[in-house]
Amino acid sequence: MREKIVQQVKQTSLSIVQNKISAVRRKNIQKTGCRVMRDNKIGVAGGLGAISEDELFARAEKSLSWGVDYPTGAVSNLQSDTRLDELMIDDKQLCETVEKVLNELKRRHPDFAVSNKVNISNISLNIKNDNGLALSHRDSYINWSFLLKGNTSTGIMDTFFGLVDRKIESEKVIESTSQIIEAYKNLIELPVGDLPVIIDQASLTRLFQRDLNGKIAGNKASLLQKQFGQKSFADNFSVQIVNDPVETFGPAFDMEGSICPDELRWLIKNGVILRPYTDRRTAMRYGYENTCCADGAYDSVPSLGGCNLEISHSDKTLAQLLPGGKGIMIAIASGGDFTPDGSFASPVQVAWLTDGKQLLGRLPELTIKGSLFDFFGKDFIGVSSDKIYLSGNDRMLVTRLAVSKL
Repeated sequence: MREKIVQQVKQTSLSIVQNKISAVRRKNIQKTGCRVMRDNKIGVAGGLGAISEDELFARAEKSLSWGVDYPTGAVSNLQSDTRLDELMIDDKQLCETVEKVLNELKRRHPDFAVSNKVNISNISLNIKNDNGLALSHRDSYINWSFLLKGNTSTGIMDTFFGLVDRKIESEKVIESTSQIIEAYKNLIELPVGDLPVIIDQASLTRLFQRDLNGKIAGNKASLLQKQFGQKSFADNFSVQIVNDPVETFGPAFDMEGSICPDELRWLIKNGVILRPYTDRRTAMRYGYENTCCADGAYDSVPSLGGCNLEISHSDKTLAQLLPGGKGIMIAIASGGDFTPDGSFASPVQVAWLTDGKQLLGRLPELTIKGSLFDFFGKDFIGVSSDKIYLSGNDRMLVTRLAVSKL
């Protein structure tokens, strides 16, 4: 059985230094991988650019002799075609648009410099095989990545604005970046009282990436090993694998060509841990259900990787989730980690006071602490239904953590 993978990335990248476009870089890279599967073995080969498909399959055939086990075989009779590549802008228009944004930010904030990058990417991924598999994903998006630094600052950066979007909304970028700069300059004291913490989901769900990994669970090494099948978190806390390309900016299928069925996307539901995430080989080896989380390069054997995890959002906006009308929004928290028992602590270099709609000012440097079983349990408040543009167009997690000044 033969299978072919084709990846293509076209990208224009603008480098920005001191509110000016300093360089324009373009790339157009095509990668082709071929797999041959026979007698529970797999052989792979790959190449860049214009390369003979016959040559790649011949090399893959030869690599079968290496004896790499692949007992699951290939996915059959599955079709999917996703097209989200509607963002159309040429390089001249892109440069003019970015220059307009940079000039306006310089006019509003002459005491702050904007640096780093703006990228426009057009990507595609196709997987086909002899067994009726035909999967295609195409997408295009802009990535704004601004490092913001005061003219008198001695650091590399003071704060940032970052966003990935399929629309170019210059005015919203200007307003959001401007709001961040103004909030940064307005240093205020930490309010007295127990304010909830607003944070991006990935900061606290990364433990699930490790301890809900099927290989970790299968080898009985997961922190959550004894909690599988049990209620461990709040009633309104659920975690699912998201394979919607609109939300993830990635394909609906994994690198084996599998698409996770809806009923298996739930890893935690209503506080109960249901299953780990797996690829086909891990599921077969340990007797789990396949949640279609295979990863790998175009020219490698697919294996279990990470997955797009999302906490199910509530029907409330961020402002509605804040019990007292205000919360602490974490912007930069570098250096934190989980301990083996699920405790979490992190210094916070930049945090905002917010009412859920506007940034009210910058708080002093903080420390946040908590336990996984508390901030996703009795202290969990919810995830916003609205996406917060100035925080990367993400839905934000609201919970309670111990907060203290550094």
